[in-house]
Amino acid sequence: MIKGRDFIVFSDDWGRHPFSCQHIMRHFLPGNRILWVNTIGMRLPRLCLYDVKRAFEKVRSWADPAPPVALPLGLRVISPVMVPLSPLASVRAFNRRSVLGAVARASRDLDLRDPILLATVPNAADYAGLCGESLVVYYCVDEFSVWPGMNLPEMVRELEADLLRKADLVMAVSDELVARKSNGRGPTHLLTHGVDFEHFSAAIGPVSAAGLPEALRWLEGPVIGFYGLIDSHLDIDLLADLLAARPHWNVVLIGTRRIPLDALERFPNFLWLPAVPYGELPRYAARFDVAVIPYVVNEHTCTANPLKLREYLATGKPVVATPMTEVLRFDGVVRIAASSDAFVAAIEDELRSPTPAASRWEVLEGETWKDKAELVSCWIEEALAASGAPRPLEGTT
Repeated sequence: MIKGRDFIVFSDDWGRHPFSCQHIMRHFLPGNRILWVNTIGMRLPRLCLYDVKRAFEKVRSWADPAPPVALPLGLRVISPVMVPLSPLASVRAFNRRSVLGAVARASRDLDLRDPILLATVPNAADYAGLCGESLVVYYCVDEFSVWPGMNLPEMVRELEADLLRKADLVMAVSDELVARKSNGRGPTHLLTHGVDFEHFSAAIGPVSAAGLPEALRWLEGPVIGFYGLIDSHLDIDLLADLLAARPHWNVVLIGTRRIPLDALERFPNFLWLPAVPYGELPRYAARFDVAVIPYVVNEHTCTANPLKLREYLATGKPVVATPMTEVLRFDGVVRIAASSDAFVAAIEDELRSPTPAASRWEVLEGETWKDKAELVSCWIEEALAASGAPRPLEGTT
């Protein structure tokens, strides 16, 4: 693992929800120092509950810079004042001054030396090359221009193209994104999501009623479970068909809801629960009889790599999913179903005769977040050597 380096990371808010960049960069600590820059969303906000709540969270983070969670040794988090992404040049100029000023102050305070800039968001293009960095790394985690609710797709594409031009190292989470995100100066590396295997494998085995979350204790019969963001990725029609076809099954969705669920709430065997902390997910998954990823198959989901897939596999529970491109690589350990009838039949097969957990665990060999961090470290060291960037001073961390 690389040691003695300084990093500036532009990504989602640290500690807000578990995501790949955070999982990976944890393994760079404390042997390196990280200045983490919480960024703003990449679309114009709408007048809806989710956006209003998110705006309030952002304003609160500016007023109270203390992070809501304890930080690992070697990590510093800042939340510069930023206006939501806008095509107006004046807005981008304001954000550039605000962000670069905050980064410069924190860099001086920490005495950062030849930092490596790592970005997971295209709007970091406005800051790349201006932070005194020795290397620019773009970690493409999604096709943001087709994200649900995206109302500035052309601007996002332009920003990403600029960031790709500036990047010395490019990584992407799916084969489709690897094919799309090339800057022509070197290979784009495939970096699929990892998993905290020990954390999620705790869901396997018998669990007493007392050990289950209270919201799930009273359920009788099989539980068909999903956790994650509840948005337009979900195939609501498929879930409605599932609820109607098997009224003795419980379909449980856990997560922040960004779409109405009226079509599902009319069924007595449907249950929605708000998002639960990452640390609690195995307790909820322990009650699942089958874990599902019932996503619509479209341009966005076929470029995505569902982080929850490997987490589901680590729980040892049977998994049924729609045929997204990145799911197909697990065909054989994941039951893949393209229609409502096939989805119901696949779940029924697993309830009747579940495949052994061992077969799902085998495909996770070499797939932990530590394994992914080692890959990133190797690629960064190769890129640094190729660029002739200075080595860290002896004794620095």
